[in-house]
Amino acid sequence: MNNTLRVACSQFPVRTDINANLKFIKKQIKFAAENEAEIIHFSECSLSAYAGIDFAEYTSDANQNIQKGIAAICEFAQLFNIWVIFGTHVFEGNMKKPFNCLFVINSQGEIVTRYDKRLLAGFDLDWYSAGTKPGLFEIKGIKCGLLICHEWRYPELYRQYYHLGVQMLFQSWYDGNYSEEEYREEGKDLGEVIPGFVRGNAANNKLWISGSNTCKKQQGFPAFICRPDGSIHGKLKRNISGVLIRQIDIDQQYSDLSSHLRDKVSRMSY
Repeated sequence: MNNTLRVACSQFPVRTDINANLKFIKKQIKFAAENEAEIIHFSECSLSAYAGIDFAEYTSDANQNIQKGIAAICEFAQLFNIWVIFGTHVFEGNMKKPFNCLFVINSQGEIVTRYDKRLLAGFDLDWYSAGTKPGLFEIKGIKCGLLICHEWRYPELYRQYYHLGVQMLFQSWYDGNYSEEEYREEGKDLGEVIPGFVRGNAANNKLWISGSNTCKKQQGFPAFICRPDGSIHGKLKRNISGVLIRQIDIDQQYSDLSSHLRDKVSRMSY
């Protein structure tokens, strides 16, 4: 089996306008496919925009546009023969607060799975409902996992995916839309801390990690891909739309000085 995967990691300035977001998504799907990517990964809320930041209420018109957008992305995935991971919100039944989720669409335009953000930031609690299950799927025999934004703060989630046999993790952020002052006071530091923390968890859990982010100014950090040794495999420029494309070799071996103790320590009780 060929354990390689050509990954496209996106960033674009997510806006309130769902149709404008969809245009960016379609454009970048086409670009990724034309550059032989097998899967493209978009940011948190890349279709819907972010509740409480980009819009102040849920409307039936917006929900209808989201459903149309999901269908359009499925059609584009099939048209360009590429897998797509994108963020949006969805309501189920009579729920008052939707799930903040990632959809995984295969190259036949079929929904493979949906991951609902499990650990919500305090701000999120006013707008979203929490999911309960890890997000798992396979592409070309490679086991993949999903996380969303605030979940970077919990190393237990990365370790859970390690124990589930995940080799490639796709994590989507909405870490942008800072004012100049907010970026200076908070965003710049977080923009250094978050990728550093994620790189550490990649190395501690032998994970390839693709990190997609909105690049709406000011962006906290640019989209990136890191290897299982924690080193950066490529990143985009901050505040500029783009698609990072990298070949991932799952079988490539990296130095891992903790491999002889990882399983023992990760199952310790406190």
